Amino acid sequence: MKYIFQYKYAFFLSALLLGATACDDITELNVDPNNPTEVPAANLVTQAEYELNERLWGRGFNAEWTMLMVQHWSQNEYAEDSRYVASPGFVNNTWTDLYANVLSELQAAHQIIENDEEIIDEGFRANQLAIVEILTVHAFHNLVDAFGDIPYTEALDLIDHPLPAYDSQESIYLDLLSRLETAVNSFTTDSPSFGGTELIYGGDVTLWRKLGNSLMMRMAMRIVDVDESTAKSYIAKAADPANGGIISSNEENALFEFSDDPNIANPLFVDATINNRDDFAVSELLVSTLQDLGDPRLEMYAAPNNVGVYYGMPYGLTDGEAFALKDTTSRPNPMVRQATAPAVIMDYAEVKFLEAEAYQRGILAGDAAAAYAEGIEASMNYWGITDEAAISDYVAANPYDAGNWKEPLGWQKWIAFYMNGPQAWAEWRRLDYPQLELPAAATIGSIPVRLPYPNDEQARNGASLNAVTDDIGSLTNKLWWDVN
Repeated sequence: MKYIFQYKYAFFLSALLLGATACDDITELNVDPNNPTEVPAANLVTQAEYELNERLWGRGFNAEWTMLMVQHWSQNEYAEDSRYVASPGFVNNTWTDLYANVLSELQAAHQIIENDEEIIDEGFRANQLAIVEILTVHAFHNLVDAFGDIPYTEALDLIDHPLPAYDSQESIYLDLLSRLETAVNSFTTDSPSFGGTELIYGGDVTLWRKLGNSLMMRMAMRIVDVDESTAKSYIAKAADPANGGIISSNEENALFEFSDDPNIANPLFVDATINNRDDFAVSELLVSTLQDLGDPRLEMYAAPNNVGVYYGMPYGLTDGEAFALKDTTSRPNPMVRQATAPAVIMDYAEVKFLEAEAYQRGILAGDAAAAYAEGIEASMNYWGITDEAAISDYVAANPYDAGNWKEPLGWQKWIAFYMNGPQAWAEWRRLDYPQLELPAAATIGSIPVRLPYPNDEQARNGASLNAVTDDIGSLTNKLWWDVN
């Protein structure tokens, strides 16, 4: 796999940096160096970046839910999640981590930067605030796409709003898009930002601006079927080179590289290698689809089974049925669960597929089939497949179909989003391709399209939650933008 960006990690040094203060005054002896009262904003951003990507790429939300919902992986034991029995624990953890850790840390960083009187270069301040804002939007976007209506306006003001009200998905989306536009436009490219302590782009302002625009295009396209006018406006802004442009190569992919330190390694490495969990096989659907398409990414996605062939696990079996096949089915390729294997925030392949759809819909001017082909090539290149003739032959054998464009685009996004369960699940819900089959052992009548609200939220903030839904455990009530 082509992992582009590698930066030295400041995360594991945070405690040392925060505690390394000199005692020039005897009163400082009363300060506990292990519990500092002042935290540098850069450290909070580093911590938030790690926690956000650890959560979105980890076992609970990614491997044990979103990747199962789109049937990239199957469970080979404890198979209740693939039969749609949602675990309250992982829902509580996802909700709590994103609110109490990621978003609260980003809010604190924003306040520190905004009030820091030692910052003289206002461009430096603006760039830091813009990066914090883009990360905040990204976190809220993942929450709203998973749960629907969520606390937003009052969510991070627990002093005045200890029981925050819920905002509608529509109002959140519109505000997040506005915030992204403001953040992108506030960058000053001739001033620095965080530098190497920022672990996605090393503080590169030009690349952060491109990521902001690319996320804007993703979010705008997600609402195109329910609010076409707003979607068109933001897609045009995102694609305008005068506004900074969008991700334009794999070298510009927004990746979060985990560390080889087990304490801050890829959470799927921790799950499989440190915790010795072996719960997942690649699905029969993934293997058979890639074999039928002649897709060379199969060897990158999966490992041969115990007799040297690729054999996927049927999806959604009972525990007994799954366990009986465990020894004969293919596991994920070990490379995707290496300690340093990155979380993909957004990549060039996704941007090209978004452009293809924008061209097809007439939102932007361009060749949809060419952008579709470029998206496939970008995905294959990312996974280390560079034979141009082979890629060209693959595209010719699996062409774009303007008359039924959602099907080829949906399938190729599904393939390209392998390992990125949250985005694969979102785009499957929006495009309705691939047309996945409900397993016979499913406990509900359709594939889940949302997460249930956490039990903890019902206990602590039940009045606010009950004001927006009378079915807090629903897995099948579609989100606002999922209209097909």
